[in-house]
Amino acid sequence: MALTKTTKTDKIETVKVLDHFVLQIREEKQVLEDGVKISGTYHRYVLSPDHDVSKITDDVVKAQFEAVMTDEVKQNYATFLASQETP
Repeated sequence: MALTKTTKTDKIETVKVLDHFVLQIREEKQVLEDGVKISGTYHRYVLSPDHDVSKITDDVVKAQFEAVMTDEVKQNYATFLASQETP
């Protein structure tokens, strides 16, 4: 009986918010016994356009982030954040 624990990204969603995007990521943490899943839990997180791309460790998530988060999207997000500040 060999128990192993793995974490895999199983869902990446690009969500439009006004005139910019965010990425919603879902990871599944699995416990396997002899290669058969016996338990699993989910962890979700969101990446906004100003996220530091160098901290993304999953190559697929990084590629999607770089494809979606163009300079225009990043500028729109910065404008959105500035509009949320109270004078």
